[in-house]
Amino acid sequence: MNKKEVRAKVTEMLSAGEKKQNVFAELSGKGVKDWVLANFIASHVDLRRCTENRTHRRIVIAIAYVQVVAAILIGLYMAADSSVTLGLVFGAMALLLTALFVWGFSKNKAGAYNAFLFLSLTQFPQQFKGFSENPVVTSVRLAIALGIITYVGFVRYRLFPDFVFLGARKVNGRYVFSD
Repeated sequence: MNKKEVRAKVTEMLSAGEKKQNVFAELSGKGVKDWVLANFIASHVDLRRCTENRTHRRIVIAIAYVQVVAAILIGLYMAADSSVTLGLVFGAMALLLTALFVWGFSKNKAGAYNAFLFLSLTQFPQQFKGFSENPVVTSVRLAIALGIITYVGFVRYRLFPDFVFLGARKVNGRYVFSD
């Protein structure tokens, strides 16, 4: 089986009510590596969890929309301040990236949550720039960034509890799933 077939089979089996551990046991060794299969299973969205966390999902989507607006404003500022071309290119790239997050959060894609957390954590050290010149503003900016990262991680955990940092949960060398 190729990846597309395995993903379809995972979706079919989990939608039919099979336990995740049983799906993993049945499909393990059937054409894809175990870590790929585990990620397919861990990223499967449970409709019950989505309805239970509807408010949290909407807040995350609202945060992504705020970031879309911020990307547009930063692009306009760069266009007015330095170079129109640079501002438009940066604004378009930032708009595209944040729009992809809005789409991924709206469609309950685990990859969108993982990518957001990864990019946010890699950019977090940049938040410390300017701390010596303006510690109050920098501290507020840090607190907001940390709050957003924590909240998006919280929502991702509630929707996809089988993920640890960026991959499926593994205990003692075996993949384990919450059922």
